[in-house]
Amino acid sequence: LYLSNLFCKKLQSLSQTIFPLCLTQKSASDYNNFDREFLSEKPKLSYSDKNLIESMDQSAFDGFSFINPKFEQILNK
Repeated sequence: LYLSNLFCKKLQSLSQTIFPLCLTQKSASDYNNFDREFLSEKPKLSYSDKNLIESMDQSAFDGFSFINPKFEQILNK
C-alpha cells in the first residue's frame, strides 16, 4: 500500500530520508514510477473460450460501456 502524499510529506519533513513508498506523480499520465522494461512490453490479448464465457455470470458487467471490437468478433464466431 502506498502512503498518501500528505502523510509522505509529513514523514519526509521529520527526516532527510525520502521514503521509497512515497511516490510522486506529476500528472495522470505520469508513468515514471513504473519499470521501463514493463512499459516497453507489447500488450497481448489473451484467448478466451466462448463456451467458458457463456457459462459465467456476466451480470457483473451490466452497464459496462466498452467492448473491444476484436473480442466481440471472437464471441460472435
